[in-house]
Amino acid sequence: MKPRTGIYLRPFTPYRSLQRPVIRLSALFLFLLGTLIHPASAEEIKPLGPLTAKAVSELKNSKASSVTDGISSDDSRWLGGPDADGKIRLELQLPSIQTIGAAHIYSGYRNESAFKDFYLEHKNPSGDWTLIQGTEIFGNKETALAVPFDPGEAIVTDSIRLVVTQTPDKIARIREITLWPLGKELPELGTGVKMPKAPKPIVHSKDGDIPRIYLNQSGFNFGELKRFTAPTLDDGTAFQIKPAKGGNALYTGTIEGHIGDFTAFNPASSGEFVVTAGSETSVPFTIGLWQFERISYPAAIDFMVDTRHYVGNYKRRCRGSFGWRDDHHFSWTLYTLVPQYLSNPAAYEHLPQQITYDEPKPGLWGALEPYDESAPDIVKMIHWGADVILTQDVKHECMKSDLAFFLYAWPTMKQWLPQQNYDAVRQFVEAKWGQSDIDIKYPYDASSDHNLFALKTVVGSTKGELPPGFSVLPNLLMHEVAVRDGLPNADKYLEAAFAQTRWIIDELDWEAPQTTKGQRMSEHVTITGLAACLQLHPGKAPDGLREKINEWARIMVRRSENMWDFRKYTDDGDWTPMDYSHRHKWNEPGNVVGFPAIALAASTYVTAPEVRERLHELAWSHLDNCFGRNPTGRHFSYDAPREVEGVEHGWYTFYRGGIGQLEEARFVLDGSPKTFHYPYHPEVGNKGYTEGWVAFNTAFNLSLAYMARAETELKLIQEGDSILVGLRAPVNFDISKEEPITLTLKGPKAAMVTLVEKDPDSDIHVGRIRLSDLGAQPGDRIHCSYGYGYMGSHAELEVTP
Repeated sequence: MKPRTGIYLRPFTPYRSLQRPVIRLSALFLFLLGTLIHPASAEEIKPLGPLTAKAVSELKNSKASSVTDGISSDDSRWLGGPDADGKIRLELQLPSIQTIGAAHIYSGYRNESAFKDFYLEHKNPSGDWTLIQGTEIFGNKETALAVPFDPGEAIVTDSIRLVVTQTPDKIARIREITLWPLGKELPELGTGVKMPKAPKPIVHSKDGDIPRIYLNQSGFNFGELKRFTAPTLDDGTAFQIKPAKGGNALYTGTIEGHIGDFTAFNPASSGEFVVTAGSETSVPFTIGLWQFERISYPAAIDFMVDTRHYVGNYKRRCRGSFGWRDDHHFSWTLYTLVPQYLSNPAAYEHLPQQITYDEPKPGLWGALEPYDESAPDIVKMIHWGADVILTQDVKHECMKSDLAFFLYAWPTMKQWLPQQNYDAVRQFVEAKWGQSDIDIKYPYDASSDHNLFALKTVVGSTKGELPPGFSVLPNLLMHEVAVRDGLPNADKYLEAAFAQTRWIIDELDWEAPQTTKGQRMSEHVTITGLAACLQLHPGKAPDGLREKINEWARIMVRRSENMWDFRKYTDDGDWTPMDYSHRHKWNEPGNVVGFPAIALAASTYVTAPEVRERLHELAWSHLDNCFGRNPTGRHFSYDAPREVEGVEHGWYTFYRGGIGQLEEARFVLDGSPKTFHYPYHPEVGNKGYTEGWVAFNTAFNLSLAYMARAETELKLIQEGDSILVGLRAPVNFDISKEEPITLTLKGPKAAMVTLVEKDPDSDIHVGRIRLSDLGAQPGDRIHCSYGYGYMGSHAELEVTP
């Protein structure tokens, strides 16, 4: 594949992918392509000021005042040296308190010597200097930077401070700094200052290069939904599926509603194909056995491996982070990793191992004894997440609720983990679950009471920090744990889950988008909890729950009737969450990639067959949306062309720096189309906020879990004096080698059976066990499970004579 390029001012060394030389986007100062194509004029937005600058150090007769004179040149600049603590500081004073949204920083000398590491601070009402979230930049090489502040944190102050922590030669060279107000589009670099040679963006790849037949660039699974969108082609246009290398049509169909459906096309063997229609031809794609899962499972694990805090591929400490960089308290890491594993354990056990244990660091991790090195990586990461929570004594209700998943999944993991792990986590949970207070301040915290037994009536903002009913599933799982362990307070967990469910049934309005897509990447928490309540307690769950889920499903189907099979934010208005008062516009990859989880969780309890079928279609269409079936024609990950099999077009840019320092991680979901891209406006380009987030990828992880559960089928068939065990699950990713699965059957006795692929390219694993091995007689019941608990697949039979 050719190197992917984009808009840039100066090429720089690739960080996120080192597989081959490639020109990378300078995302810091090209954060919004829309502002470069349609820059705001000086009349529309003016820099804040006048600014007054002061600094302790002024080297070589330079003056700090030079950075606020409106001229960005080598002849009008400030040179600063380090203070006693080794940091270089420059203060900017406004004439009055203002709401600030971004900064432009011009540095260096002759377009070289940019400072490497820095961050910005603001003076809070108490007079203390406080970090501005999202402004920590490392490894910078650019001399012209646009630094947008985190949209979730309004900076209201009259003082800003630049803190430079690393430069090439211990000198910071600043030519000019401008500050910009919150609530307006950020103008392009060069606006509001005089520059001898103003930066001029160069477009290297255009949306016109992307074929106007939009589909999943990686491809499709045998026997599953296969759809594309052709917004420029008329209804009734014929389309054909052909081999990518050329040849006759293998399948024909007709475009209706700008959609082509070739679900019925399941070729005899895997290979690359294209769609042709009118004068358009799609990118090549593959149809294969477990094609989507084969590509996505390793990618999902790679991201979680890389982004672990302290021990991943960026080892410095990141503010506001716990087990994973930039996870805050609401990234739902164990909430999603555990279901991933429980839904399809063999697939994750077969993946190559990447993680080895890092020796503990006091106060950061080490409360849990180490795992056995033979454990699969996903189990090691579940251990890691719990370890950090315990070691750092994290008491936030969302974080401590994650531990319920660790305890619930213990029977599946204890073969690799010391008993001390379970005992320590359970002791922590029992002590902290009902605790209302916390002793540290968490970013973006909307919680008023951290007692997980208490009713939660506060619904969080579009930041996604407090989705409705987040405590339902953790309480349900803790009830299961308490019953399993014979604890005296088991009913208390169940009562809390039911009370919260009752509140949702009575008070939550699904028509209000803030209760659904408005949660941005945490929406999956609500519906999966409600569905689990019905699943685990079908006869005891609060009345009206099934209808509440059906009501949600009908609204989601109604909002998805469009050529993208894409669930909109509202029926007639925005397609995605928007904040029109703010220049950033919400980035929502988590909404899109997390929707399959909730669609499939809900579908089990949907009454109308046509709604169930539609939810299944929408589950796949939203994953396709991530992989290119969207108005931009781009995969959500900037690095996808180098990291994801079959992808030709990745996201426009990625975000360098930030709290999570995610740019070097694999499979980062960087961005997704915004309202102004829909229904079909690719010419808008890279407009809107772009930044990866752990919470986006964990939403994707949960969808992988529910997709696996929906696709898995386990059967027991008695044949004479033996039982035939058949399992269909997304496991056979490599047809060149056997990937056996061991299951346990339980009758009067328990015995294990090994299942192997029916054929090298089969999606079925089969095995056989004798009734005598189970001590079974006619009338006995035999049970078997693949996976575990509410995410597993289960089967039983009664032995006949």
